[in-house]
Formats: sequence, C-alpha cells, structure tokens
Amino acid sequence: MKHLIVVALIGITLLSCKKENTSCGLAYFGGEIINPNNDHLVLYDSSNPVDTLYLDENNRFFRTIDNLAPGLYSFVHGGEYQVVLLEPNDSIMIRINTYDFDESLVFTGKGSKKNNFLLGLFVKLERENTTMYELGKLEPEVFQKRLDSIKQEKKDKLNSFLEKYPSSPLFNKVANACIDYNYFAQKEIYPFRYFGKHYVDPDVLPEDFYAFRKEVSYDDEDLKDFYPYYNFLFPHFNNLALGKYVDQTNDTIFNRYSVHYNLNKLQLIDSLIKNKSIKNNLLKYSTRNFLSNSSSPPESEAVYSSFMLKSTNKEHTDYITNFFKTLKNLAPGNRFPEIELIDRNKQNISINSLINKKTVVYFWTKANKNHFIESHQKVAELRAKYPDINFISVNVNHQDVSSWTRNLRKNRFNSKHEYMLRNPEVANKILALYNIYKVIVVDENSRIISSNGNMFNTEFNRLLKELSKENL
Repeated sequence: MKHLIVVALIGITLLSCKKENTSCGLAYFGGEIINPNNDHLVLYDSSNPVDTLYLDENNRFFRTIDNLAPGLYSFVHGGEYQVVLLEPNDSIMIRINTYDFDESLVFTGKGSKKNNFLLGLFVKLERENTTMYELGKLEPEVFQKRLDSIKQEKKDKLNSFLEKYPSSPLFNKVANACIDYNYFAQKEIYPFRYFGKHYVDPDVLPEDFYAFRKEVSYDDEDLKDFYPYYNFLFPHFNNLALGKYVDQTNDTIFNRYSVHYNLNKLQLIDSLIKNKSIKNNLLKYSTRNFLSNSSSPPESEAVYSSFMLKSTNKEHTDYITNFFKTLKNLAPGNRFPEIELIDRNKQNISINSLINKKTVVYFWTKANKNHFIESHQKVAELRAKYPDINFISVNVNHQDVSSWTRNLRKNRFNSKHEYMLRNPEVANKILALYNIYKVIVVDENSRIISSNGNMFNTEFNRLLKELSKENL
C-alpha cells in the first residue's frame, strides 16, 4: 500500500499556515502502536518532519498541533507509511498493530470518519491496482467500460458518505481527486499494458479514450504535492513523450530508457507545466529514474545536463548532482562501498568482510511486502541453481533487530544470510537506494560487476549463468 500512498514522500500535501490564513487552528494527533518496530513515530508535512513523537511505556503518543494548516499529512513508523487528513479542531487518535499495519489501522475521535473513509478508499484502490494487469488484457472498448463502472461505483459510495456526514471542501477535493486521478492514471497506463513495447497509434483506441485530459490542469496548486496527481502525471507525460520518440527514431519497439525518449519527456515537462513545484518534482524523479537505469555514461550526462538547465529547485539540483556522483562511484570496476551491517546476533559487520566469492546483494523493505516475499522466493531458486554464487539480503528499514528477525520468522525465511543496515540514512545515499528492486553484483574482490540489476528479468539470469561458468 505504501507505494500507492507514498511516492518518495511526495504525495503528502500541503498548505503552509500563514497569518492571513484564517483556516489555521488547533488540532490533536495521538494514538497507540501495538508491537512497535522502534520507539517513535514521525509526523510529516510534505517531505518536512513536523515532529518526532516518542512512545511512552504503554506505546502511546500524543501531539498538540498549534496553528495547523488544513491538509494531508503523513506519519511514518519503522518503514511503514500512512496519511491522515488533519483540519483545525480535529482530535484524531490512531491504533495500529505493526504485524498488519494497513489492515489494523483505525482512526477514532473528531475527524475520524473522513479518515476512515479515505483509508478504505486507499485500500480498495490498492487491491484494484493489482487486478488492473488482468483488465489491461481486455480489448480497449471493454476495458474502458469496465473502468468507467469501477469509477462510478466509488463515486456513488462517496456521494452516499457526503449525504450522511458533514464534510469540508478539502475532504471533497481529496476524495474526488483520489478517485479521478487513479482512473486517469489507469487510462494512461493501459496502452503500455495492452500493446506492450509495440508502439500503437492512438487512433486504434476508442475516440473518447483520452477525453478526460480536457479536465486536467498541469498547474493545480492545491494538488502540487498530492500523490494521486503525480501517479497520473508520470504515465501521462510518458505517453506524450512516446509520440515524439517514434517520430524522431522511427522505432516501432518502445525503449523506455532511450535517451531520445527521456530528453523529450524532460522538454515536454518543462514546456507544458508552469507551476514550479510540480514541474521541478516531475523533472527530478524522471531524471533520477533514467540515471538509475542507464548503462551509458554519455547518455546519462546528456539527461543530467538537460535536467540542470530546466530545474529551478536548488535542493533538487543538489540531490540529483550527488545522486549522479554516487552512481558513478558504483560503476562496474569500482570497489563496493564500505557499508556497515547488523547481523542476526546484533553484531556490527562490514559488508565487504562477507564477500569472498562472486556475490549478489539485494535489498528489501517492510513497506513493500510483495517485493519482500517475492525477492526471497526468487533468491531461493537462484541459490539452488547457482550454489557457487553468494547471496546477501539487506533490510533497509530503520527498526530494531527483534522486529526485523520477527518479520523473517513470520514468513519462514532463514536468517542466515540476512542483514540490516546499521545506518539506513547514510547507506541509502551511498548506494543510491531509491529503487528497492536494485541488485548489485560484485566479484570475489568486492569489485562491482553490475550495480543496477533486476533479479526478475532474463538479463540478470544470463549474467549469473556467465558468472557461474567462470567459476568452473
């Protein structure tokens, strides 16, 4: 659910409280965490921490918020994320069991009804998104009809809620945006799912397939940090850039990591979006995605240079510059960085001390349960297939050892080759770990062979096969 609710903590709005903003006021936020992963919870406004709320001896916390600006905030505990809609005069309490974070979360108190409704909507959308892959196999007309029906069902439930309970304009906008932009995003993603890598002229789609685009503003200040808005904008600009890419290259097979395609996308973002915050965010994350997957230094340099000319956010340009330098340090042939880990016995250990043969290092987080389970299952297969290659599993969450090992036991994974980052914040920067699917392969001397592998694709399997042959 976290990858739906939070995209690198973008997705959390909001309004800054200024003296002339008469909607600002007092609110209360507190609750209880059952089976906590650590001793605190962090409340965020946008990507900025409002406060670190420490748990008492009963695992409870409480915070009085003065001069609250109404909006969506996030709270983070042990790598798990959720959002809460806070408005003046709210008094919201939460109750969470970390063993089942999303399903156990309940809001109580004044302002709880709107949050429980939104939570139910978020959960419903996440479950539906897992079935959209199957719906994406339907013919365009059938797909559109099914999607319209799904959207209308949610609108009907929202209207029933609004008739029953008093609401605010902010809640109305947030709830409708969740439904609409998720629907819009599925429309933008559909051609990639149905037609795959083959470019298809939009004329083969129903005539009104993209009619919703007339409703979209690229510069909605109220949604400038709202994740469903970005979840739409990213695939939308992917589609817009695809037409220019085909005209420029005459390719009929789409390569999402083509330098031409990505330069076109940055240019479209820069030319069509006027709101600086929205533009800079799209530029930042589009650039980071390309750099993370590029294997060509000249092409990486071209996209980096294009970003630097277009972005007006110094924090973003500093971030991408440091990210680009980090990726260069992780280039094949360089030595794997000295990263401190914690083993199952709570002992500190250098990752390079574990490497004495060709080794695959992969990462996981509690926040992405599907990847956590699937990556471990995949590695079990690969370990059996390539017994001469070592596999090291690294948890990236900031949590205590007992919580980490408990999660492994719960899923019946052996902890023998499992480790935690001793300092996740530092290690994430050194390893450029924004993408949890990232896999790093090194030789017996800790020299990097590949720094952006993906264990679920065929190229990665071919790489391991070649490395295994070298060991014979």
